Amino acid sequence: MKKIVYNQYGNFDQLQLVAVDIPKIQEDELLISVKAVAINPLDWKKLEGQLKIITGKKFPKGIAFDFSGVVEKVGNSENNYKVGDEVFGTLDAMKGEALAEYLAVKSETIYPKPNNVSFETAAAVLTGTTTAKLLLDKSKMKIGDSVLINGASGGVGMMALELATLKGFKATVVASGEGLNYIQKWNPAHSIDYKKENVVNLPLKYNAILELAGNLPYSKAKSLLAPNGIYLSTLPTPIDMLKSFFNNLVSSKKHIIIQAKPNQAILKETSELLAQNKIEIPIAKTFGIQEYKEAYQFAKNGRAVGKVVFLL
Repeated sequence: MKKIVYNQYGNFDQLQLVAVDIPKIQEDELLISVKAVAINPLDWKKLEGQLKIITGKKFPKGIAFDFSGVVEKVGNSENNYKVGDEVFGTLDAMKGEALAEYLAVKSETIYPKPNNVSFETAAAVLTGTTTAKLLLDKSKMKIGDSVLINGASGGVGMMALELATLKGFKATVVASGEGLNYIQKWNPAHSIDYKKENVVNLPLKYNAILELAGNLPYSKAKSLLAPNGIYLSTLPTPIDMLKSFFNNLVSSKKHIIIQAKPNQAILKETSELLAQNKIEIPIAKTFGIQEYKEAYQFAKNGRAVGKVVFLL
């Protein structure tokens, strides 16, 4: 089967398409014929070695972690799946190697794909929904509270806006260009074009700030927080983790770092929201597995609205 791997940290030139054996499944696993794989920024952060303290020095490594597909084979253990079932799921984000024609997975990492949802949408929505849900849950906000979503036109940002609206929060979004125009469909309370306004200079205060863009550190954002407000980030560095620990010991304005990991409850909720057409995400462009370098470069450029997805 075909699979994308890399043998050292670096740029997209390190990626290569290789032929490997179809994985053999254990008794408690299922073999998935992969139909779609979504790209996430964490893919190239790991490739570039930004997280090698976590990802380690063992090579080769695969890439990507959100996928959808069809059950090809079932192990001997009892589970709720049979050959031919359409599913979506996610691997461990730090070890993910979903960009392959087949995957061996445990049943707790997948969930039945709603019939009304395409394979590409099912793969694209997972990390955004999971991360956004965890961010909003950790924010401890109540109906009517205000949240600032910095980087609202990205995959996580879009889902955060959609879920915040469903929960009755007042969302202020920060984005620009086509992305800012697109997300108006979810009726944010306020919109800020970062190319025209600096959010730090505005008088609004927020019960929570979701930092998804990597350009609004806690040191600048804390002035925008209401008393007992919470700043939440999805882009941790070892220094950020250390700073947040000491800040939370002394300040009423908390700094929380989220590392999302889906579970069956979140997969179930995501499936239900998709089935009821309550959440959506645009697909910016699709690529074949052999177009891996072009796809990742396109995604990293950040000029397209929505998710970039491989179709296998």
